[in-house]
Amino acid sequence: MRKTIATLATIFATIFVSVLVLTTGSATVVSADPADVFPSGPYTATLIGEKILYPDLLGVSKGLPVADVTGVLFPNGKIRAYVFAQNKGIVIAESTDGVTFSIVGNAFGSDKGQGMPRVVKLSDGRFRMYNYLNSFGVSCSISSDGLNFTVEKEVCIASSSFPAAKNGLTGPALIKLADGRYRAYFSDMVKAGTGPDPHQVYSATSADGLTWTADSGIRIGTGAASLTRSAEHPAAVAHADGSVTLFYYDNGSRSGVDASGKQKMAPNDQGLWYSTSKDGGLTFSNEYKISFPSAFGPGFGNDPDVFLDKSGQMILWAGGFDHGNGGYIGAVKLTKGSGSAANITTPTTKTTIKPSIKPTAKVTITCVKGKVVKKVTGVKPVCPAGYKKN
Repeated sequence: MRKTIATLATIFATIFVSVLVLTTGSATVVSADPADVFPSGPYTATLIGEKILYPDLLGVSKGLPVADVTGVLFPNGKIRAYVFAQNKGIVIAESTDGVTFSIVGNAFGSDKGQGMPRVVKLSDGRFRMYNYLNSFGVSCSISSDGLNFTVEKEVCIASSSFPAAKNGLTGPALIKLADGRYRAYFSDMVKAGTGPDPHQVYSATSADGLTWTADSGIRIGTGAASLTRSAEHPAAVAHADGSVTLFYYDNGSRSGVDASGKQKMAPNDQGLWYSTSKDGGLTFSNEYKISFPSAFGPGFGNDPDVFLDKSGQMILWAGGFDHGNGGYIGAVKLTKGSGSAANITTPTTKTTIKPSIKPTAKVTITCVKGKVVKKVTGVKPVCPAGYKKN
């Protein structure tokens, strides 16, 4: 996902945001390169597929998550998707049209605790996966075929370099810088069953994709130079002029609590946002919120992945959740559109935003009966008889 950028003939290094080839005709190489060049915004989103990856397809029980997708485009035009499936691990599926997928493997053979994958094609033909492994940080794994992965370095990007990220780091999005180094973007990890809490996007740089140094400051979130909204699990793309665009999800939460002790909220801000940096990907401004097609329900757009398909179109994959089926991945095409830069909404005390559903199992809901309030925790929590969900 990349900055001041070489051409498609440059090194196939690493990508997290996912994929793919900047083609001007037929694809002749595998692309998962952070040096890919993307059209700049603002963007308009049009529907490709409401649910392209979902529990029934991946053998996941209804009500559980399918989330955190990334992909690689191959020379034959097939797209390979790497996606977290609850209790299955990182499942690999392929498609010829980007809508209908079939399972072709599992990255680690079964559920090994990995999540939030981002896959990169290396210059020697191997594939590197960056993913959340534990609270210590981002893990790097390697594969010769893009199907079977082994852990290469358990901690590539250490959470200890980002003290505020107490629950660990999300999988990173990568761009290539003008000096040949790579910059990775990630947020602090969501803790299942809590929140919603505000999140922050950080960054780090590396010469080889394995050893990373933390960049000072916060890219987006409380403490950032410009944009302070909650931002989690970003995707990143670079443009021909060297600017960088981040895509990130705002869960609506804001720093602090109100007089009653409830989390401050800006519920109208929940959704997928993007903003652009002109200084090498460090300071972001000119925010926009993506307006998704009506086929998607409220809350769609978390854990985004952005890539170019074989015709050079800009594709965005992201996650949604419905209680009848569970977590799913939807797809839209992004084209040059129009929009107005948005300001951060003043926080309110409303608490209508539900916690983000993440790969671990349980969530907590609040149930009310008159003045009595109870919290219920479970995979699919239900309020007791006589209580209503708040």
